[in-house]
Parts: sequence; structure tokens; C-alpha cells
Amino acid sequence: MDFWLPVRWAPNKPLRMDEVLEFIDPDELNRQQKEIFASVWENLVDYVRTQGKNPDRNVGYAESNVRPICRRVYQIHIHYWKKTGEYGSPLRTEQADEFVTALNEDKYLKKFGEPYSECSKRKFVNALVVFFNSRGKKWNPEIKFNRTTASKSSIDPLTIDERERILAAATEISSLPSYKNVSPEERDRYSRYLSQKLGKPKSDIGPEDWERQSWKISSLISVSLDIGPRAALINRLLWNMLNLERGCVNIPGSVAVKNNQKWKSALTERSVRLLTKWREQCKTLDKYQDDDHIWLNRNGNPYCSRTLNPLFDKLLDEAGISESGRKLSWHSIRHSTGRYAYAQTEDLEAVAEILRHTSLESARRYAHPSIEMKRDVVESLQGGGI
Repeated sequence: MDFWLPVRWAPNKPLRMDEVLEFIDPDELNRQQKEIFASVWENLVDYVRTQGKNPDRNVGYAESNVRPICRRVYQIHIHYWKKTGEYGSPLRTEQADEFVTALNEDKYLKKFGEPYSECSKRKFVNALVVFFNSRGKKWNPEIKFNRTTASKSSIDPLTIDERERILAAATEISSLPSYKNVSPEERDRYSRYLSQKLGKPKSDIGPEDWERQSWKISSLISVSLDIGPRAALINRLLWNMLNLERGCVNIPGSVAVKNNQKWKSALTERSVRLLTKWREQCKTLDKYQDDDHIWLNRNGNPYCSRTLNPLFDKLLDEAGISESGRKLSWHSIRHSTGRYAYAQTEDLEAVAEILRHTSLESARRYAHPSIEMKRDVVESLQGGGI
């Protein structure tokens, strides 16, 4: 179904009522139905821009993401208006549950009868979560869709630049703005957020609490960029396997993934610094007192592919990294570590050791030129130019 937004829809500019009405297909709603739905729609668009990405920190989506999110929400509304005859009424949570079930069973299809991809289904669900958040309703669907169902062999690597941007994003999502550089209203809002996060009364939250940055995600990503771990290895890593003085991870054969060989993986100085900070912070967190896992998710469980891939998605969004025809997942980190290890060493044994492969044949899949290497070759072929 075609959907458009007005050309004059400028970023960060409040929408007028007549602009809101232009979002709505005139063939679907009459004037009164438009008026009923317009306030719902205006609130959604404003919410997506200002809070949709991270409601706790009042961070909205980039303008390039607003249109796709709103288009999906509108598309689902049209589907249910036609089904129920309740034109102009906002979607209810039970209807959203029915829609997700239909998506999962491939009963809601594209225009020419093709099923949606797993990635598209996930984006529909994400758009619905944002919609209900904009209405102050919590909706958590039972059915979850992954970013991609592609096999790991078809997953694309990150580029060198994207690896650094992912780490920068990991730091960004764990930090707060300066206590002195926000308005009283923003300070109150962030203090309320910290109160919930730290388990302290809001009245006790002070500047020193704002300085407390979580080192969990940045240490997790930094280590992952170093050693290219599969999700299953992240799930198994314990503090007693780290030797921060020597800058390495000692992986027992019982913990290794896809083989039973013990490994010693090197860590960069950056990872050692971040892990040191994270270890000190863990001593103050209750859920780590009786658990030796290095990283636990918000529910107190070790990370796995089911929780690492959504985290990776969030980092891609924060870093402004587009798939652009590629297939990216958590495994893209491992793929890029192998790719650039080979680019630097041209040594399959080194790649196998870094990625913990017992055979050179397994490491050979990473022995392909990076996009940077291809660009250098093409540039060298240009000679003196035109």
C-alpha cells in the first residue's frame, strides 16, 4: 500500500493539524474519521521524533527513520479498519497480537501474495511497540522475530570504520549528558531514570550519580571486537577466565564452542581498561554477587544470541549504520575480526588461532579481500587518471 508524507514535513518542526491530515489517504477515511484519528497520528509522529528510540532518555529517531516507522503503523491500521469497519479508531493491543500471529503464520502478505521476510516482520513489531508507547501503553508480544534468518556463512562483516562506530555507540548508550548542561526539567527526568536504575530515592540522586557510566556494553563490545566470539561463548565466559594482568582470556576446552580445545585469546589494552572498570562496577551490583558471568542482561541472565542480536540492532541504529543490501547480525563482528586479521597478516594460522578454529579450512572463509583492499587495488589501476 502506497504511503507518503508531505514534502514540507521538516525535521524537528511541530506539525499543524492540516499537515497531519495530509498523512491520511483521502480514499480511506472521511472528514470526521480523519479528525478522530488526526490527534492520535500527530502524537505518534511527535513521539517517534522526540522519544521513540530511547524513551528513558528522551531520544527520538533520526528523520530518515520516522517515515518507515509511521508508514508501517498506518499500514496496520488500514488493515484493521477494513477488517473491522472501525475507521479512524486507534489500534488496540489485542488487534496487535492478532496481527503478529498473522505475520508469523504468513497470513498477512505483501501486495502480490509474497510473505514478509523475518527482518520485515521484526520491523512491523518494533513499529507497533513505538505506537503503543506513544499512547502510554505497554505491549510486549509473545512472538519475536529475528533480524535475519540467513545462515552465518552468508552474514556480511562490518568494515573497519563500522567496528569503531559500534564501539562508540556502545559507549554512547551507556552514558548521560553533563549534569550542568541540561535544563531543570531534563535533570528531573534523568534523575528519575537514575533512581529506577540505581534503586535509590530520587531525592538522593546527585551529580556523582550522573558520573556513573555503565561499562558493561562498552567492555562487551570491545572484547568481542578483539576475539570475535560466537554468541555461545559470550554466554559462557566467566571472570575467572580473565587474566587482565597479562591481557588475555583463558578459555577451557569445556567452554570452547564447536571444539573441546583450550584457547588463550589476546585482549587489547583498551579492553583491559574497560574490563577493569566493569569489574569494579560489578562489585556494587547485586545480581553479580552470586554469579561469575562477566556480562548479564537486564533480566540477570547470561547473554545469548536471542539477546545479543537485539543489542547489536540497537548499536547499529545508534551508530547510524545501514545494512545497504548486506545481512548484518551479531556474527558480523566475528566475521570482520577474521577478515581484518587475515588482511593484516595474510596468515591463515593466525586467523585460526584468533577465532579458535581447529582447522585452516575453517579459517579460509575469512581469507577474502576487504572492501578497503579492493578499493586500493582499483585506485592503483587508475594510473595517472583522466
